[in-house]
Amino acid sequence: SLKKLTLTEPGSFNKAKINILFTILIFTLIKLLIAGYISYINDQTLQLYRALVMFTIGVILLKLLLFNKNYTHIIAQIIVWTGLLFIWSNVFIFTQDINIITLQSVFMIILSSFYLLGARYGIVYSLLSISPLILYLIKGNSLPIITVEPDQLASPGFEIIVVLSLITFVIIHYLYHEAFKLNVAEKELLNDQLKQAVEEANLAAESKSDFLSTMSHELRTPLNSVIGMTELMLDNPYNKEQAENLKILNFSAVNLHSLINDILDYNKLGADKLNLEAINVNLYQLMNDICLGLRMKAKEKGLELRLNIDEILKEKPVITDPTRITQIIYNLVGNAIKFTNKGSVSVSLKVIKVDDDNLNIRFSIIDTGIGISEDNQQSIFEPFTQASTSTTRNFGGTGLGLAIVKRLLLLFNTTIHLESAAGTGSNFFFNISFPLQKEQPVSNSVAPELNYDLEDIRVLVAEDNPMNRLLLKKVFFKWNNEPEFAENGMEAVEKLKSHSYDIVLMDIHMPVMDGYEATKVIRNMSDPEKANIPVIALTASVSNNLRDKIREAGMNDYVYKPFNSKELYSKIKSMALQSEKKPSEMLNTKVS
Repeated sequence: SLKKLTLTEPGSFNKAKINILFTILIFTLIKLLIAGYISYINDQTLQLYRALVMFTIGVILLKLLLFNKNYTHIIAQIIVWTGLLFIWSNVFIFTQDINIITLQSVFMIILSSFYLLGARYGIVYSLLSISPLILYLIKGNSLPIITVEPDQLASPGFEIIVVLSLITFVIIHYLYHEAFKLNVAEKELLNDQLKQAVEEANLAAESKSDFLSTMSHELRTPLNSVIGMTELMLDNPYNKEQAENLKILNFSAVNLHSLINDILDYNKLGADKLNLEAINVNLYQLMNDICLGLRMKAKEKGLELRLNIDEILKEKPVITDPTRITQIIYNLVGNAIKFTNKGSVSVSLKVIKVDDDNLNIRFSIIDTGIGISEDNQQSIFEPFTQASTSTTRNFGGTGLGLAIVKRLLLLFNTTIHLESAAGTGSNFFFNISFPLQKEQPVSNSVAPELNYDLEDIRVLVAEDNPMNRLLLKKVFFKWNNEPEFAENGMEAVEKLKSHSYDIVLMDIHMPVMDGYEATKVIRNMSDPEKANIPVIALTASVSNNLRDKIREAGMNDYVYKPFNSKELYSKIKSMALQSEKKPSEMLNTKVS
């Protein structure tokens, strides 16, 4: 019965409690049988009656224990109280002294209460068990003791019970030690399993990251050609109808690109892989640039996009991450335009506080759109969630935009707030404290030009995708330039050895030799002019450690695919100018 009882108990300490209770009860019953027999043959009536009463209680408790393990707590309580009764009766009635059996009983109560009932009960019952001993030691014979003759158990029963109690102590400690050892072993096993699970989770996360990076590359590469070719054709459409068709194609491609970016960025944010850059930024100019592109989107819906910026921002450049600020504003304003059918969308930047080191700004995006009911105002910031199912049907979207905004703002140590009601428009606002730029930077940016011209710059492009090569060829043709192409990193290295170029555009993922390895080979060339040639990475990858890999390889900068032709031109022109002025410092150029 005991074996069946412990087999159904999963915890090692709970099993130990059952075994300890069983041990205490068995040895107690044996001791009571001996005490009863010795009392009987020596005509010790009080000892005999006490032994019979306690033996009866012990048998009932043993039956109860073997009947149902759920009674272990109650049984332990009764054993302890019975033991307390034995101690008090021994001191003040039977022996009227403190003998070794009484001391052993005190130790048994302390052990039982702590092991079986826990620390709180252990402290209380320990105090109750030692109280009669302390009282006796303080008052001695002056205590009001029942007027009966001392009746200590006769030999050899006394000595046998002492020995059995000592054996009980040893067994109880052994059982508890074995439970403790087994518990530690179980914890170590669980820790090993946890470590293995963490390793597997890390491998799964790494695998997911690699998968997303690969998928991003595979999706962005053809998308680069679609968007690039569409923009080229929009410069000189054959007729109005074709121009309209090309605008629809471009709009859809750009939306697809935005969707891919949202999914990848949300994945990065969820894995805590996004970090903010610290770049000198003129917010006044940045906001104008952002809204310049969004005005066309608003105009298509017949909406007015208003931009109100505190004039102080013209003269107060800050240090921040312009890419993430752009992403936040673009998502919020894009949402406002999408959910507004008539009226306007307003973007406001108001300086709340300024001191010598920081600038606190409130950003507000206000629209006259459909609004959001109070019940839905929290849920819209959750991923893949929109205010209602009709919102998805009527306006589309993944529901990731606001979730990304919320998580990006956490990187800026701030939160987004919303004031809205159904049918009354919405006001999204948040505050960001920016460190002020101490010194005015020397701008290396290329001023906008009416006619893009790279006629005097020799460009080598390493690109394995034929459609992207064709696109780049057409783009550079517009800039009065005819670049030379290599289909992999090895071919690019060989061409650079035998020819001179001013700049290299290097795709990262290529057969034979990838862009990283090719750049490392270039940096180790014996000719210092070729070893220091500017290298710009062209990549559709979204690897979490992309910047680190680019710096490690010795690349100077990078452009994401699908690339913005103005950005690509600006970086090529700027880097070519830097190369002419300071060719020896090109390897130390910071990645933007």
